[in-house]
Amino acid sequence: MKRENNIDFLKVVSSIMVIMTHISAYWVGKYLEVDSYKFSVGNFWDTLSRVAVPIFVMIAGRYALSDDRNENFKNYYKKIFKRIYIPTIIWSILYLSYNMLLKLVVILVREKEVSLLSPIKGLIGGRPFYHMWYLYMMIGVYLLVPFLIKFKKKYGENKFLKLGIIFIFVGLGIILLENYLEKINFYERDDIFRYLKYYWSFAQFEFLKFIGYFILGYSLKNKKIDTKKSLLIYLFSLSSLLLVVEKTKNLFYYSNNFIFVVIGAISLYLFFNNLTLNYDFSKLEKHTFNIYLVHAGIISVIYLFLDEILNYEPNPIWFIPFAIALVFILSLIFSIILENILKKIKK
Repeated sequence: MKRENNIDFLKVVSSIMVIMTHISAYWVGKYLEVDSYKFSVGNFWDTLSRVAVPIFVMIAGRYALSDDRNENFKNYYKKIFKRIYIPTIIWSILYLSYNMLLKLVVILVREKEVSLLSPIKGLIGGRPFYHMWYLYMMIGVYLLVPFLIKFKKKYGENKFLKLGIIFIFVGLGIILLENYLEKINFYERDDIFRYLKYYWSFAQFEFLKFIGYFILGYSLKNKKIDTKKSLLIYLFSLSSLLLVVEKTKNLFYYSNNFIFVVIGAISLYLFFNNLTLNYDFSKLEKHTFNIYLVHAGIISVIYLFLDEILNYEPNPIWFIPFAIALVFILSLIFSIILENILKKIKK
């Protein structure tokens, strides 16, 4: 497919939103059980960015399912292995090493007992670092592409759209089931079903929650909608989420599959889908994958520096937007340098 300025811009916005989520999560988690304005500030930024991952998945589906050449199993799997799986393996090793280093520092400097096996367990579960779950989840989604294209060709666009809607409700059903089982202490039972808890521990199985987004990203690409209405729906859904989390302090509602996030993601996707932009964002868009990969490491270093070296907690009112801009710029610079190095190696 040819470049689409509006979707390229949406991808850049989504990468900034991911950074926004991970910057603000520090304040949300730290002040979750404390009556402080700092939780409200973190909640504002966290809520605003909650649609980022679903939108990334929708954009991926938009392009992967539009290319009928991806129906060819051999060529398609060879392509995604190079583009997705190899970077996932490399960055998993890097973040595993970083995690192990942090554990060793705690043991040697702080003289605390920590498990060196926890990073390895994280790697096995598809979470060598907290943001890497997305790549392991997308492995499952991408494996389905040839089958989804065959379904689309056999049953038509309308039924394919309905399949996407069905899987949106499947995702909602899964998170509601997870939440319910935890509430009734299901995993404390003595029979074999208690081992079901390990299913939720593997990011590799998370793809079932995102198939709906992946399909709708393709099925809604030609959907015409008034941009003002779609933007208002987005703002209403996210405002509702903001108030619910503020009132309950229950982070379950942040889920990528909860109804407010679903409505917000689809409405914002449709807003950009019907937006006409003349500026070429492709030069910036091509760095979004690297930005996603490296930003979490940069955030980790910043918070380690603040907590361990300076022992200083800045005011989130000014720090969160400042940190979002700083991390994005540093991640972009890293990506530019990395791309230049790779070009020289290929030569």
